[in-house]
Amino acid sequence: MPRMDAEALFIAELNERLITHFTGAYWRVPLSQRHLPVLRASGARFGSIICADGHDVARALGDLATIGAPAPGEAMARALAALAGPMARMRAEEGFDEDGTVGKAAGAALALPPEAALPEPLPGEGPAILMSGADTPPMLIGAALIAAAGRGVIWKPSPRAAASAHLLMRHLGPLAAGRLALLQGDHASGAALAAALRGAGVLIWASPAPLPKLKLPVVRLQAG
Repeated sequence: MPRMDAEALFIAELNERLITHFTGAYWRVPLSQRHLPVLRASGARFGSIICADGHDVARALGDLATIGAPAPGEAMARALAALAGPMARMRAEEGFDEDGTVGKAAGAALALPPEAALPEPLPGEGPAILMSGADTPPMLIGAALIAAAGRGVIWKPSPRAAASAHLLMRHLGPLAAGRLALLQGDHASGAALAAALRGAGVLIWASPAPLPKLKLPVVRLQAG
């Protein structure tokens, strides 16, 4: 029987991978039990995510609070650039054609600081939370994660981009010295995340949708 290549194996295992969250430099079983199915563009199932609740948010914030080492941005940028091909193919599975954007972002990833249209330094104090829409290219999100990693970032992507988000964090998370977290979930999960900051921190909004009404400084990620 021929051996599966790494990308095919990754997709085949997504049914098990997607239920995990990434916090404290580890993939962990969520504390919530609220499932949400994740579909390919074809309508077939990738698997299910477990939507983060307040307990998952508290754990992720607690993990960020214990991190002291600086995030090694150069290694993360190289990992992001190497992800261009696999990410384009994963996004096609999700129903998005991003070849041009992926190539541009892959090149930009090697220029530090990443060209993610984030102000430096970010406003406010405390950790950053990043919320992204399904149509925001993950490679651009990756550049933003690298740029903000020194602050500590919790990322909540759209459920429609859960598979590509998992792929991105699988490559960047282990290199970030615990400064990046991924909580899968829906709008309720995003609301729990924003509420937990109680006005501290900053929101990086990576979506064309209207900005949510939050008591946080907000920075838009520019996709261009």
